[in-house]
Amino acid sequence: MKIDQADVRDIAREFGTPVYVYSLKILRESIAEIKALAPVVRYAMKASSNSAILKEMLNQGIKIDAVSVLEVQRALRAGFQVKDVCFTSDVFFSAGDAEYCIQNKIMCNCGTLGMLEEYGRTVQKRGAGGEAVSIRINPGEGTGHSKKTNTGGPYSKHGIWHENLDEVKRIAKQYGLRITGVHQHIGSGGDLEHLKRITHRLEEFAKQFEAVETVNFGGGLPYEYHPDRPQVDLSGYQPILEERLKNLEAHFGRKITCEIEPGRRFVAGCGYLLGEVRALNHTFDETGKQLDYVLVNVGFCHLIRPMAYGSYHPIWFVGDDLGPEQDLIVAGPVCESGDVLTQKDEEPLPRKLPLPKPGDLIVIGGAGAYGFAMSSNYNTQPLIPEVMVDGNQLQLARRRQTLDDILREEIP
Repeated sequence: MKIDQADVRDIAREFGTPVYVYSLKILRESIAEIKALAPVVRYAMKASSNSAILKEMLNQGIKIDAVSVLEVQRALRAGFQVKDVCFTSDVFFSAGDAEYCIQNKIMCNCGTLGMLEEYGRTVQKRGAGGEAVSIRINPGEGTGHSKKTNTGGPYSKHGIWHENLDEVKRIAKQYGLRITGVHQHIGSGGDLEHLKRITHRLEEFAKQFEAVETVNFGGGLPYEYHPDRPQVDLSGYQPILEERLKNLEAHFGRKITCEIEPGRRFVAGCGYLLGEVRALNHTFDETGKQLDYVLVNVGFCHLIRPMAYGSYHPIWFVGDDLGPEQDLIVAGPVCESGDVLTQKDEEPLPRKLPLPKPGDLIVIGGAGAYGFAMSSNYNTQPLIPEVMVDGNQLQLARRRQTLDDILREEIP
């Protein structure tokens, strides 16, 4: 879904560029779609943790998966209750994390044997016993739109290897822990057949732990960034999860809580990044073919996904009298040559687009997930505003940084 051209101009005029824009209408549609899939749905808030988005999740009954204690605290400040937040620190606890979670009754999801042992030592040190804890399992395979986002299998640092579950039981017994939750997340980009297979594996792993109360099948719900391809229909995932839950409850003879925790699928489609065309340039390749560049004020300090993963994002221009479609490379202002929005496999990839003029606007779609959340002050670029669109209302959810903001934490 494209944001209206008149809205683009109004937003750019009022808030300047670059600027992140989120459609609450699209966000609410995504929430409704995902809520229908499982009894308990968590939001992997690392995808986008703006307070306005967190509060929308809260209002819609979504719970939280956090990957740092600061994310936990951010969720609590947004209004979530302790019981609604799970802390999944993927590979180790930072100093004081386990102590904080035990003291504040935050459910912990341990992703390595070392984490589980540290959690047990902390429980023992506090003189507690029978503490409930969850484990993240690496099922031996993974998926992802990029190798860098594949979070399962032998080349992933995430999760307790599935052949080490006896060691989990030993550590739990040593420190008096109760394994009440099992979880896996293997990356985003699979399809329903893959989800069906991998959820069956977690079902079997869960049956090895007598105290299990919650089985979290993770995220990994596919999202299609290309506007000319159909969005994956998720409705077929519900009966898969229902079957898993039915089997687990039959095995244990009691109620089991079934959870999922998407991030990308919730917010990717509701976010846009608006910028401005600043210049045109061209070079010639070794065959003498001209390469045409459109240079915009959006760089990888604002949206790093194309440079980091070669990710595709839909792009269109807003301006009067756009030129004919031709092969264009769209690039940003940052000094690395990799600062290109149209690329694949770390190489610039021209895209058929109408030729804009300096001063025209660029809209980058699919920017709601891992967009602002991964932005930076590289080149002393300020973090940019975030604007919420709710019907005809525009609300500034984050103001643009100033140089004083950037320098404030430096020691003079």
